[in-house]
Amino acid sequence: MKEDKALLFDNVNQLHQKLTELGFPTFISCGSQERESMFDGTSIPDGDGVNSLPEVIKFFVDSIEGEIQFLPCDMYLLSTDALQSLLSQQPGIPVDHKGREQYTLARTHSGWKPLSKATLREMFEDFPRNDMSEYGAELTNFNHPEQLDALNKSNR
Repeated sequence: MKEDKALLFDNVNQLHQKLTELGFPTFISCGSQERESMFDGTSIPDGDGVNSLPEVIKFFVDSIEGEIQFLPCDMYLLSTDALQSLLSQQPGIPVDHKGREQYTLARTHSGWKPLSKATLREMFEDFPRNDMSEYGAELTNFNHPEQLDALNKSNR
């Protein structure tokens, strides 16, 4: 991406603020200890030997009790309505308007003990799927510079 997605548009802090206003606690996966102070709220550095997204998710689930709603840092189009819908979904994997399973927006159930898996698809294979197609592009992750360029142009 050529930029740190977690710092773009102050989105992590904005999500934290929205979640706090809605009464939900937040825990921010900040990567390294040096990044803990970069975000509002409780930041948790990755554990030792945590090198992939499935490992980060397993680390968080093993560290925090109860249901967990994951929200990636690059949900730049997420409206308050879509956020509230995610927060009220049953544990599972949201499916977007293009039929894509959005593992990084998963909601886990209390007591879930993930096995170490190589991919998110494998990690969440037994989870139900939640249709969230009504929110269109709001569930889009930004993984390529041209997506960010298009977003910047649309905000002008």
